[in-house]
Amino acid sequence: MAISDEPKADNSKVLRPYSKKMQKLLSRGTYNAGKRPSGHKIGQSSFLKNNGGAISHNVLEMEPINPDAEVRIPGSAFSLSNTTSTDFFHAECKARGITPHPARIQPRLVDFFVQFLTDPGDLVLDPFAGSNVTGYVAERTGRQWVSIEAEEEYAKQSFIRFEDPELKKLISAPEDTESDS
Repeated sequence: MAISDEPKADNSKVLRPYSKKMQKLLSRGTYNAGKRPSGHKIGQSSFLKNNGGAISHNVLEMEPINPDAEVRIPGSAFSLSNTTSTDFFHAECKARGITPHPARIQPRLVDFFVQFLTDPGDLVLDPFAGSNVTGYVAERTGRQWVSIEAEEEYAKQSFIRFEDPELKKLISAPEDTESDS
């Protein structure tokens, strides 16, 4: 239930890659149209529009339900390894002799939900910020953010995230503007 008739959640903002079969169908440009056993009528071009990816299942398929089917994790958001242990934040913490917050969330997981549930310019709140991954992701994706952290040590170390040269490049990059001519 949403508190609005127009909720922000939009699964078209978090598409997963098309299956190999769908990629072949799109490149072939033809489809087996006609009436299906279910009674549905499929048109000649019903599945030929490239939408940039597929809408994720309501059930996350982490292992194939059908053993002969290819596993397609949604938008790779849930295929998470601990590669963030070598990112800018962790390298800087190590260089400064700081032990990072012990319970860090994966930035890609936060990014999935920020993209899914908000639009650029929206406000994102993280009441348990830790090392402020949510604030960092919100900043990277053009959202406003407020983060709250009870432990001063973790709040201070979160400032390191915002020294990241990649983030500085994104923030200082000029907006794409269209000419009025």
